[in-house]
Amino acid sequence: MPNRLRGIFLVPFFIFTLFASAQVNTVSPYSRLGAGDLAAPDFARAIGFGGANLALYDPMNINLNNPASYSALALTTFELGVQVGLLEQRQQSPDFTIRNYSAGLRYFAVGVPLYTWWGSALVLKPYSFKGYNISSNRFLADSTAVLDNSQGSGGLNQLVWGNAFEVAEGLSLGINTAFVFGRLEESNSTVFNGAQLPYDTRSVYSDNIRGFTVEGGAQYHLALANNRELGLGLTFSNRATLNANTNRTIYTYQTNASGQEFPIDSLTVISNRESTFALPGNFGVGVSYGKTNELTFTHSWLISADFEQRMGSQFSDVLGSNQGLQNGFRAEFGGVITPRLAFEKLERSNNFLSKVEYRIGAFYERTPLNLNGNAIDDYGMTIGFGLPIRQKSLAPGEVKASTINTGIVLGRRGTLSDGLIQENYLNFFIGVTLNDKWFIKYKYR
Repeated sequence: MPNRLRGIFLVPFFIFTLFASAQVNTVSPYSRLGAGDLAAPDFARAIGFGGANLALYDPMNINLNNPASYSALALTTFELGVQVGLLEQRQQSPDFTIRNYSAGLRYFAVGVPLYTWWGSALVLKPYSFKGYNISSNRFLADSTAVLDNSQGSGGLNQLVWGNAFEVAEGLSLGINTAFVFGRLEESNSTVFNGAQLPYDTRSVYSDNIRGFTVEGGAQYHLALANNRELGLGLTFSNRATLNANTNRTIYTYQTNASGQEFPIDSLTVISNRESTFALPGNFGVGVSYGKTNELTFTHSWLISADFEQRMGSQFSDVLGSNQGLQNGFRAEFGGVITPRLAFEKLERSNNFLSKVEYRIGAFYERTPLNLNGNAIDDYGMTIGFGLPIRQKSLAPGEVKASTINTGIVLGRRGTLSDGLIQENYLNFFIGVTLNDKWFIKYKYR
């Protein structure tokens, strides 16, 4: 047991170095607004059925979306996930199409059933990403060509500690407390091509952000005849005001033939000023219906649906600006099925494909972004698979399970109207889930 505990404490430090290292997390101009592109809140399994898991009471997987779900954990659970994405960006005026990619570690989590009525989880994952490089050309009255460029990078991470308690039969309450931290950077430049004066100018912004957020959740599950189960889920989070250390610098510069910049004059506008950075609250409801399997702790089949309200109007940056964000919403629907558990004629089947959990889903989101009077929508389809890994040489009473979870998202965000950008994307999520029963004393091995 001490070796296992030592591993839990060492692994998060290793994972943190991976989060901190260079990763291509996003390349979207839409990440310029707000805290950036929000990282998927779901793990690979839930992504496969659209992310509709607010009501999901899962003994074998960590459900970060609703902290009330942790009380369902039957085994100590480790989860690790990565993502690789392909992105096509299109614009009609001017006409262009470019392709990019993104990749990186997306979550590391540990969940433990402390008692039959109390479950706890520790999760490290990104909260948001910034990554863009936007250029535009214009001409002055004397025909001097001007190039305006804006670049952004960085992002926010979160370390989440969640606890859930079964307060009555079928009713669980939970809370996620997250420490959010990270750095957001932006650089804006104006280049006067072919002109001696005025000098080119650049403004550099950086915000170091840290603080806590709190999210509450509730789940109720009603057992029905023939192992059927009806689930209801609810989550709520208030607006969270974080601390920020802000720096703003503006300087003029010249560039030599090799492209090297030489600062001419600089003006520090803001230096290490303490300010605030506010993240918006959310509200979500979900429902699920399915059939449970008493031997495997999993669902034979399940359908679920969620609706979440995103309070984008509550956002505020370090200068007190809302950046034009509005309230939005997200609707999700999905289902899962494991043929061997769902169909009686396959109960004794040893065919690997009959043991796979198959998932499918869809989502539609009205994002908080509204540009030139155009709402920026995000919608798509998802599929996923749960591939069980066979366990060998288990001792009497020993319980272990391992699963490779995959989630594939095919979606579209944005519009071609008014010179805006439409993004078509294909994201691959791969996660590993390890389940183990701890605190077993063996007489024979």
